[in-house]
Amino acid sequence: MRLVPLRQHKPEIQMSPLIDIVFLLLLFYAVTTTFVSDERLKLKLPEAKTAEDAGISREEKPPEVKVAADGTIWIDDRLIPESELENRIRQLVERAPDDGIILKGDKGADYGVVVHVLDIARSVGAKGIQMSADRPVDK
Repeated sequence: MRLVPLRQHKPEIQMSPLIDIVFLLLLFYAVTTTFVSDERLKLKLPEAKTAEDAGISREEKPPEVKVAADGTIWIDDRLIPESELENRIRQLVERAPDDGIILKGDKGADYGVVVHVLDIARSVGAKGIQMSADRPVDK
């Protein structure tokens, strides 16, 4: 008895369903992703008519030291305990001594804390400390 072998089909990948699935995954991630913004720590900066735009890209921007309304201190969006503040600012200055530091103090922050941070930055040798403010909204 002679058995006829079944035809062997060559496996192939269907591209249309693959493209559909990849597109749906891309759409899902685009919709559900939380985009990184500078508003993680919501500071209400004081207003100044002479405030200027930074005008520089993210890569060129000096490190930011932020003082929140509750008195907490943040460096580049990381909470810094008071005990580590001087060492962290010293590291920033040593890494790039010509870049300077941007100091952002919340409108409701204790003025003494802002001055304390400014004093620490100056004592470790920071040059070009910039105070940040917002322009008032024209009505």
